[in-house]
Amino acid sequence: MDAAAFLTLAAALSVPSGYSYGALLLLVLGLCAWPGVLAGRVRWTPPLALWGTAIAVMGLVWGMHIVDDSGRLVTHSLGLDRCIKYLLVLLCLPALLVRRPGVPALRWGCAIGAIGAGLTALWEVLAKGLARADGYTNSIQFGNLALLLGVWSGVWALHADTPRQRAAGWLGAALGLTASLASGSRGGWVTLPLLVLLGLWLSPPLTRGGAHASMQRRGVRALGLTAALCALLVMLPPVQQRAELAAHEYLQQEQSVGESSVGLRLAFWQLAWTQGLAHPWVGVGQGDYEKAQRSAVARQEMPRHAVLFNHAHNEWLDMFAKRGLLGVLALALFYAVPGGLFWRALRDTAGAATSATKARRAAALCGLIGVVGFLGFGMTQVMFAHNNGNLMYLLTTSLWLAVCWHSARHDDIA
Repeated sequence: MDAAAFLTLAAALSVPSGYSYGALLLLVLGLCAWPGVLAGRVRWTPPLALWGTAIAVMGLVWGMHIVDDSGRLVTHSLGLDRCIKYLLVLLCLPALLVRRPGVPALRWGCAIGAIGAGLTALWEVLAKGLARADGYTNSIQFGNLALLLGVWSGVWALHADTPRQRAAGWLGAALGLTASLASGSRGGWVTLPLLVLLGLWLSPPLTRGGAHASMQRRGVRALGLTAALCALLVMLPPVQQRAELAAHEYLQQEQSVGESSVGLRLAFWQLAWTQGLAHPWVGVGQGDYEKAQRSAVARQEMPRHAVLFNHAHNEWLDMFAKRGLLGVLALALFYAVPGGLFWRALRDTAGAATSATKARRAAALCGLIGVVGFLGFGMTQVMFAHNNGNLMYLLTTSLWLAVCWHSARHDDIA
């Protein structure tokens, strides 16, 4: 279990499909645990049962429109393949009922994963000469996931017990942010202040004193540190250049149908909204959405480069267009169930100072940051249109839930 948790995080972005190695090991453990579940020896905990239900509902939603207009089964990554992956993650969950991942595996997995992402980004930009680091995937997915790994590493640094753990955590946070900057993913940068604010506000005080500061004082301090970090980042040339480019692209698209990233996104959002309104309950499906996109390009209502993309670059609008309000409700459940469980775990551990409760709190905070991060990233990107977005959300959320809702002794997770 510790190896599965560690590999899922540590190898996520530094090797091609690195998250899959931990996922495969977790699947093997889950299959071994299923006989105990079926025999009643292993019982579902309410949090993991709720999370499993949310996964199952979302898997069924991905199965909508799985048969195209000609009666053929859609088997590529936006059809049957997606449904199978959600089923496989469901098969993994019993492993987490038998044994929770240890905190060292999670702590060092986040740190090494973020460090690996940062080094990968530096190698791609400095050695290979890429304009934007993409880390074996694409720049947006890579930058957003690296940013999450970096923030998670920072959370574990705030909950560290030794100087070595703290140093590794902050190094991971710095290199995860470096990878995000090298990717040029502006959507991640917009979300970063909220993630940092959550991490600083809901973590224990930075001072070593034993007494917890009031929530108000911690909030003010977190807000000040977040503002200082944002001011520092805004002064960096890569951030300034990408911000200026976004402003220029927005002004450009007002005059004509532009090929810029901003112009493309606005065109995608308009088309998705129109398609969703035309079929509000179950949407048009992936195939008909792409047909509508090609027709809009032919009518010169969308930039010609739009045909290179198969989603609307907004999680909610994409779901509304392709699977209607039913899909939107399932997506809301997919975020709300783990988000609510993580928030409740944070409330339950408020004011506690034992090692076990510190571990639970760190895991709950990482989980909440993950949910909020995907929500933020989804405003300008469809994270769930990509394999790494789906698996990283499913697997890491499962790991964080298993730890923050554990019922075992402290030595099971320490």
